[in-house]
Amino acid sequence: MSKSNITPALRYFFKKLERKSDEFYQVEQGRNVKANEVPFDEVERFARAIMTQNIFIHTVGINGKHESTILTKAMFSINKVVRLYYSTTLDENNQGYIRIRPDSVQQLILVERLHGFRPTPELLYASLDECHVIRFFISWLMRRIDWDKTKVSNLDLYKEFVEIERKEIEDEIAVQQVEKQQAELKSAIKKHFPDQKKVPTKVLSDK
Repeated sequence: MSKSNITPALRYFFKKLERKSDEFYQVEQGRNVKANEVPFDEVERFARAIMTQNIFIHTVGINGKHESTILTKAMFSINKVVRLYYSTTLDENNQGYIRIRPDSVQQLILVERLHGFRPTPELLYASLDECHVIRFFISWLMRRIDWDKTKVSNLDLYKEFVEIERKEIEDEIAVQQVEKQQAELKSAIKKHFPDQKKVPTKVLSDK
C-alpha cells in the first residue's frame, strides 16, 4: 500500500483504534490480575498477632519427645504462607507442620498438613472466605494449646480485648440511661402538660 493510501482520516482512525486497543488491553490485564488475587491479609494479620502472645502448644521436640512450645518458635508467616510446626523431631519421617496459603489457580485458601520425609500435602480445609479459614485454624489450634502454661489473663491482646469490651458496655449503658431519661421526661411532660401549647418554655428547653 502506498503512502497516498493512508489518508488523514485513516491516520486519525488508526490512532484512535490504537489508543482504544491499549486501554482495553490494560483493563483486561487488570481484571486478570485481580481475578488471580486470593484474599489473605486477614489470615496473615491474625497469624502474626497471635504469634506475639505467650501461647503455648503441645508439640514433638527435636528428641522426639513431647514439648510445650511457644507460638513464636513454632509459627512463621512469610510471603503469604503461614506455617505452624507441630513436630520438629530429627526423625524426618515424623516431622510435620500445618501450612496455610492462597492458591491463585484454585482461587482458594488452602490449609494443608505436611508430615514426614518429602511429604505430599494433605488437604485439611479449603475456602475463599478468610473468616472460615481462620475459624478452622482456631479450632485446630484449640485442641493443641497447653493450658498449663497458657494463661489467658496474662495475654497482652486479651487485656486489650477486655478493655475494649468494657468500654463498649459502658457506652451502651450510658446511651440507655440517656434514652431512659428522655423517655421519662417526655412522659412527665405529657402527664402534667397535656396541652403542648401550655408547656413552660424552660421545660421545653430542657428536653
